Amino acid sequence: MRILYIKLLIIPFVLSACASKDILIKTEFSEVKIPVKCPLKLPLKPLNKGDLASAKELSKYYLQIEEIAKICTGEDKNETSY
Repeated sequence: MRILYIKLLIIPFVLSACASKDILIKTEFSEVKIPVKCPLKLPLKPLNKGDLASAKELSKYYLQIEEIAKICTGEDKNETSY
């Protein structure tokens, strides 16, 4: 009889280990950036002829592209990053 009593006490503990745990719901918010098409048009890229004048034209082109990228991303023109 004593063995039966011990078994009846042990069985609920064993079966409760298999019971499902309470599901914890955790909501986490994060910022999602949505790409937006920039309305500005890119200038035509000059050809690199290997001389100083074409190098100057290319550097002006890259500066224009950098300004367009800053405008499209909303970065301040006067802001400098070191």
